[in-house]
Amino acid sequence: MKSMKAVAKLAPKPGALELVDLPVPKRRKGEVLLRTLAAGICGTDVSLWHWREAIAATYAPDFPLILGHEFAGEVVECDANARVSVGDIVAVNPQVGCGQCICCLQGRPALCDKRKFMGGNLPGGWAEYAVVPEQNCYRLLEGTDPSVAPLLEPFTVAYHAVCERVQPRPGDTVAVIGAGPIGLFILLLAKASGAEKVFVSGLGSDAGRLRLAEGLGAIPINVDEQDFTETIREFSPEGAHVIYETSASPAALKQAVQSVSKGGSIGVLGLCHMESTLESLPIVTREISITGSRGYNDITWNRMLPMVKMLSSDMLKLVTHELKLEQYETALNRVEERRGAKILLRP
Repeated sequence: MKSMKAVAKLAPKPGALELVDLPVPKRRKGEVLLRTLAAGICGTDVSLWHWREAIAATYAPDFPLILGHEFAGEVVECDANARVSVGDIVAVNPQVGCGQCICCLQGRPALCDKRKFMGGNLPGGWAEYAVVPEQNCYRLLEGTDPSVAPLLEPFTVAYHAVCERVQPRPGDTVAVIGAGPIGLFILLLAKASGAEKVFVSGLGSDAGRLRLAEGLGAIPINVDEQDFTETIREFSPEGAHVIYETSASPAALKQAVQSVSKGGSIGVLGLCHMESTLESLPIVTREISITGSRGYNDITWNRMLPMVKMLSSDMLKLVTHELKLEQYETALNRVEERRGAKILLRP
């Protein structure tokens, strides 16, 4: 076991992504060697593939960089006294804070200025093997379907938003702007939190995702054919009590303010790098709360594991395609073209 196949970014320019042979990484004390079982694809991976500066500048990686921050694997090597054992299947928290700044000391490494990220500026999971810190490995609770492990990273993003940042109350009407995997996981969590109605909006190109959302209990809104605000108010005249913005559309925040109820809350997850104009008057006079939600914290991973066990069968319905590692470009194109929900690569 001297070399492995990996999908790596080779230079800071569009494209420059190849399936290459690299040495199998060697672990150090406190680290775990994993045999990768599956890895997901995120919009961030598409941005790094195209080398979109707004995203790429966030990471400033060295090259070659193995992509992929959503992955799970089987433990091959670990310390004798590790909290995981050889043969365990674990999900990986790809975030590594500095551990010393005020944000890390407060338990909020997502806000760490020196934060590192596997697949962004540390080697990721689009490879046959990966080395990760032991503390970043999470075993599923007993009785959880192990197939769900590669989905835990995006699910934890959604959990942080719904269960830690902007929490719906039982009986609330919730709306999700954006029908991607994060939006669909928010749908599942909002339903589990007791929301009475959950709307999920998307474009005409999201037709398949909107059908999936409807099958998971949402009221779908195709914004190419329906007015978002009017549709919500047909069912809930006062508006949605909670709205989550996941689309990164510059017009989405304005849409959310128009559609939220008095005293309602808006959670913002979408990474929009364009200007968005908001009128402050309705925000003030209707006491609307707008809250940002970035990634997750380490404690979020421990908190969400019971929810994964409860929702795993529905979570797995998001997996629409599984491709081989060497088919990474096909997979990236499918994500960019909104064909399918969650696409997995398997070495």
